Amino acid sequence: MVKPYIDAFMRIWWLAVRPTRGRTALALRTAIISMVAVLIGEIWQLPMVSLLTLTLAALWQGNRVANMKVSVLFVVFFTIVTAALYLGLKTTINNFLATLIFNLCLSFIFFFLSTTSILGMISVIGGLVLSYMLVSLDNMQVGDSIMRMVLSAWRVFLTVAGLLAFVGSWLAPSPEHTLVDQIVERLNLAAKCLARRGSGQPIPQAWQDAVMDTVGEGVSGMFGALGLAGMEHRWNADDLSALRRAALNSFGILQLVEQCLKPSGRISEEDCTYLAGRLEEMAECFVSDRRPTSIEETHVCSGAISQEMERLLCDFAQPMTAEEAQLPSSKPAAPAKKPGFFLPGAFTDKEHIRYAVKGTVSVCLAIITYKMLNWQGVHTCIITCFIVSLPTMGAVLDKQRLRICGALIGCSMAMGIITWIMPHMTNIAQLLLAVGIVIFFGAWVKAGDQRISYMGLQIIVAFSLSDLAKFVPTTDLTVPRDRIIGILIGLGISFVVHTVFWPRSAMTGALQKLKALDGLLAEDVTGWNHDQRMLQAAKVQEAASGAMSQLRQAMIEPAYMRPTQHRMRQYILFLRRAAMNASCLFGTVAASHQKKVIRLGHILKGEETASLKEGGSL
Repeated sequence: MVKPYIDAFMRIWWLAVRPTRGRTALALRTAIISMVAVLIGEIWQLPMVSLLTLTLAALWQGNRVANMKVSVLFVVFFTIVTAALYLGLKTTINNFLATLIFNLCLSFIFFFLSTTSILGMISVIGGLVLSYMLVSLDNMQVGDSIMRMVLSAWRVFLTVAGLLAFVGSWLAPSPEHTLVDQIVERLNLAAKCLARRGSGQPIPQAWQDAVMDTVGEGVSGMFGALGLAGMEHRWNADDLSALRRAALNSFGILQLVEQCLKPSGRISEEDCTYLAGRLEEMAECFVSDRRPTSIEETHVCSGAISQEMERLLCDFAQPMTAEEAQLPSSKPAAPAKKPGFFLPGAFTDKEHIRYAVKGTVSVCLAIITYKMLNWQGVHTCIITCFIVSLPTMGAVLDKQRLRICGALIGCSMAMGIITWIMPHMTNIAQLLLAVGIVIFFGAWVKAGDQRISYMGLQIIVAFSLSDLAKFVPTTDLTVPRDRIIGILIGLGISFVVHTVFWPRSAMTGALQKLKALDGLLAEDVTGWNHDQRMLQAAKVQEAASGAMSQLRQAMIEPAYMRPTQHRMRQYILFLRRAAMNASCLFGTVAASHQKKVIRLGHILKGEETASLKEGGSL
């Protein structure tokens, strides 16, 4: 009876602590940039030092080009917002009702932009910062003090953008470096699994889960990093072509390794040992920045799967241009449009308006509750409404659970520092060290799997709001206590609003992804080459992983919103069959295997039946 719960806890624990290449470095950079922000805030006596820290932790990217893009958007957006804030406060000063209406108008705009524009998280951060500012400014009676606070807030925004741009360009690695790290991580993971199988030892379940999760990521993220690397204009076309080939072939090798994890995967121990050594050599080649230029073709392996992996290893030296990384299409391609500020369907989909209305209502209720309680310490209820507001009920419930866990951990760490460490602090260096250690821990969790990363951000948020509330070290335990109470109030308000007003199930998005996956599986790939088949397999894996993520969120929704258990099993069976079918799309494996098209309609009609334990990358 207890074993399923123990297994679930161990899986969550592994997601939180799984060591991946570059994860420690990313967490360390986040801690350093946050320590620099705290130091600047303490020296200049900037308002909202806690919000300054959590903003940097939320917006910090893994490479310098992405940080530069975020900083530019941040400066332009918040310059416009600060000007609007100045005009709004000038007309609503000392009028609570007018200030509330102005706050809600801004909140609606921020919620709307978060789902319809390229701002995304920047808009959410802007909403929670400015809402907290407006609530705090309402207590001021002198107009000059209010205007000074607005200008100080703009200086905070410029400080965030400056740290992201200048410190980020020096501290963060290039996109090319992060892409190489991903390639090396995949090669090392494949080598470890093959080496264990070659020695006759069982492969740990954590490694199998890591293979399945990595295969589900496909190649879109790596190709995106390749595009950012091209924006630097530091790498020639040959380097980018070599990295594009390495990214695609590393996915193909890991996809084949996943087949070896199954009992039906036929591969000899000798082939496993040989391929593991070749993969380790290839990984070391990328680590030492010696990309393979020529590889001698060898034919040592005997099985179909091992021969295909051997072919992919030999093809690592072959360049791959951007034109070759395109799939053939039966329809004439429409002229590509330059991406704009707003995303497609921003003004035609009513769900964006409904989401903005739900978020605004939750913020309104949080502000009214905060004012009625007259309790300064529970202002986190307003921030919570921005952080946990999401378009679907399943996503809201998922984020609420992670926020509760992260807030409890963050506030517990804050209480521990207040109790045992703060009384012994004598200078700012000790405070920075304590802040850096806690933020490093939260950033480590945030840099992990996307199913658990949100909890890491909440650890940073709860700790920052508790121990960085003033310009002096916090010595009162009521501060983290009040932050927890405010978070619980905000979670309760968000849950009620998203349940009562236009509740939207995660199954809506899941069904769209299932239909898109069904269309991918129905495409005829008979005349495609090896690279196109691998690209198609990557798209299938990404679509199946995205649909499964939506189904996980739908499973925690109320019973009246989610499908029946039988229908949910059919969806999961289709996703696992689709993931298994993706591995039969390329190479000699596809040539020797008669591909059977798995369609969603066949499974829903009961024409396809199998056990959910049959395997797959989900």
